[in-house]
Amino acid sequence: RIEGVQGAVESALPEVLSVVRQLAALGKPLHFHLHDGHPLSILSHFGVSDHLSFLEKVPVPFLFKGRRELDTMFGPQGLADIIAAAGASLDPELLTFTLEIHPGGGRLPLGDASYLFSHWQDKGNAEKMNFWLDVLVKNADLLVRH
Repeated sequence: RIEGVQGAVESALPEVLSVVRQLAALGKPLHFHLHDGHPLSILSHFGVSDHLSFLEKVPVPFLFKGRRELDTMFGPQGLADIIAAAGASLDPELLTFTLEIHPGGGRLPLGDASYLFSHWQDKGNAEKMNFWLDVLVKNADLLVRH
């Protein structure tokens, strides 16, 4: 059944791009609320399968095409395609974007960011926050690059 699920996931981007092009062609200001997702994702602490990073892979307990992870609906290239589709028909001054990405379960050593968390008593939670901030920055970099 995973072939069907992945087929459905992969069919989303062309449909989204079609809608984006239609909306952008209207010439009106547009705001995009962006995040990635996958119907099999259980990564969110909030119990939803979306609001994922565009850099995320969804782990699965089986092999699919030689991997134990699945690609999300859009990924970095899909995000670039969405931005390009909007920008092709619309002046950039009429476009705004928001990324909504829920915190994940990773940790990142504080390193150079330790000064941001000097007042935190639980450095484990600080490492979790540092990981999430790093994910947000990397996704924002993807958005800005395109």
